[in-house]
Amino acid sequence: MTSKKVRKRKKKIKVVLSSEQKEQKKREKKLHEDILNLFRRMGFEYIKTDGRHVTFGGQKSDIDRVFLYENVILVCEETTGKDSDHLRKKYDFIERIVEQKDSFITWIKDIGKEKFGRFTEYSNARYRIFCLYFTEDTIEEEKRLLYNKFKYIDGRNLRYFLKIADSIRYSARNEFYKFLDLDFRDVGEAIASQQENIYSAVISPKDVSGMPQGVYLVSFVMTAKELLDCAYVFRKENWDQETGYYYQRLIEKKKINSIREFLTRERRTFIDSIIVSLPNDAKFFSANQTRGKGDPIDPKSISEVTSNAIIEIPYKTNSIGIIDGQHRVFGHHEGPDNKEEEIIAKLRNKRHLFVTGLYYQNDFKESDKRKFESQLFLEINSKQKRVDAQLLQHIESLQDPLSPIGIAMSVIQKLNGRTPFLNLFMLSEIDEKKNGIKTPSIVKFGLQQLVEINDDKEGLFKYWPCKDKMLLITDKESTQAEDIRKEYVSFCTEMIGKFFHAVKSSKEEAWTFDGKSKLLRVTAIVAFIQSFEKSIEVYKGVKDIPFYQKNFRS
Repeated sequence: MTSKKVRKRKKKIKVVLSSEQKEQKKREKKLHEDILNLFRRMGFEYIKTDGRHVTFGGQKSDIDRVFLYENVILVCEETTGKDSDHLRKKYDFIERIVEQKDSFITWIKDIGKEKFGRFTEYSNARYRIFCLYFTEDTIEEEKRLLYNKFKYIDGRNLRYFLKIADSIRYSARNEFYKFLDLDFRDVGEAIASQQENIYSAVISPKDVSGMPQGVYLVSFVMTAKELLDCAYVFRKENWDQETGYYYQRLIEKKKINSIREFLTRERRTFIDSIIVSLPNDAKFFSANQTRGKGDPIDPKSISEVTSNAIIEIPYKTNSIGIIDGQHRVFGHHEGPDNKEEEIIAKLRNKRHLFVTGLYYQNDFKESDKRKFESQLFLEINSKQKRVDAQLLQHIESLQDPLSPIGIAMSVIQKLNGRTPFLNLFMLSEIDEKKNGIKTPSIVKFGLQQLVEINDDKEGLFKYWPCKDKMLLITDKESTQAEDIRKEYVSFCTEMIGKFFHAVKSSKEEAWTFDGKSKLLRVTAIVAFIQSFEKSIEVYKGVKDIPFYQKNFRS
């Protein structure tokens, strides 16, 4: 009898992860789940591609995620690390995908046959491919400009889109289209008969007091679908951080759910008016005998013709700004199929939303529009949910960008985008659960005194070497003023940054916001700012980093 050799199985060596590695794995898993949840909430189909290597243009790599909705394909890369080479390598591969679009579509259709089968079959030319790069931290502007075929979504913007998608589900796609710079007409089938304009009869009061010169008030009715397709909201928290004139609060899921319950139960909307900002290309016409579009009329004459007028608004993405009433509009959002959605879907196409629109003369600046509207927003909401200190400061800065608070708010925004304060400040409702430094007291008791535009005061403005700086005092409305203001904000940010570089280097180990660091407490930062202001007076200007470092050591 021959003996059989028994092979001994090698024991797998259990890899013990360090606490840092465990934390890294946890963050990677969280980012994976957040991205999946975001696109599933918006109705995109997920095509699993991770682990599948493919070659395009002689370059081999894999793709983390692909999502599909109709003819929109999202190619997603994600990272929680700080390896700058990761971005470059992925970008090189993404360029090959863009160059070989047809080959990529053939490959991804083969992998995701079932997912593509849920939508219409489109020609390759009709498919729109977008490349997204998800990171925890913000990518520097220089890199974003260099690798510009990517659309970048950092942790803050991901949390923003997640909150919006969690609240209004499939209708969140419209805002995401804006982020992609995509018009909703480009999504799905190209239909020649698509609606070009929205028409509604106008009712205008005979006398409207309190409106600034060049602002006209008109009322009309719309469908919720028209507003969902065409509206945007002036949210202070948003993905576009360049829009410094926005002021509204984040959407609240609880309020949205309450409105949907009302719509389902009553099968009608609320009677109070939605307040909107109308686009410049809205037009007005007299009504003819059949109540159709007649001759063009000047909006100034609407008060004379009262209800005998028709408004024409272009039917396009992001053309109507909601000043007040976002929850009443988005309560009609498109959601997953259920009994509630069946009822609300019918209401979405019913012309039952009362709208009051502000129409501005063409010479009205965007900043002036937002100043007026933010004040209107405060007046409407002053007796509702308490407006927090940070939002009040933001609106005050919007009202007067050259005020001490206006300059201070701009400076703190820029400080948060660079070392040593990179991503340390809590500037957003989205970051309410994130560890960070709260800013209202820093602005109120420290920054605004330091940056005030006052040439007689021993502050940064006095020692700013700009030959045109007095225009910010003598001619605030000049065309140069806004550019000079931006230069001053940059100067303040740079000088304050130098001072705090020295503070950080004096005790590097304490410069981590963990809730325990005394160096990064609000009271400490205010004290340092006040010390900086005092040093400007003592030394008659600002000094360099080594000077401050030497003084901190002594």
